[in-house]
Amino acid sequence: MEPHPPDRGPGRIIFLNGASSSGNSTLAKVMQEALPEPFLHVSLDHLAASGMLPARRDPEGPFAWWQQMRPRFFDGFHRCLPALAAAGNDLIVEHIIEFRAWREDLWTTPGILEAVKPGRMQGHGGTAEVSGGAA
Repeated sequence: MEPHPPDRGPGRIIFLNGASSSGNSTLAKVMQEALPEPFLHVSLDHLAASGMLPARRDPEGPFAWWQQMRPRFFDGFHRCLPALAAAGNDLIVEHIIEFRAWREDLWTTPGILEAVKPGRMQGHGGTAEVSGGAA
């Protein structure tokens, strides 16, 4: 029989917003170990490494990365986060929020706890700048 955990309401979302090699993955792993409840670590790098994106890139047409595939990919990624949280999953989301519209859309997502901009991480003792999200 399929297990049915008790309904706990929507999950919480913590964003790690930082450039590549700024300590996002390290901070996410440390947070997963330290938090008293399970948080899923969701990262665009995980999706790209899984091979889900087509390798083909054309300057125009449906395989044009910047004008066609990339906007749809990010729109889908942004839409999947509330769905995961709505199912009761707590999330640590690693993301580079490049555009104001992305920030506005993501910050209005129910369950956003904080946005964290990691500083340069040195082992487990780095710094992090926290900006408020919706509580």
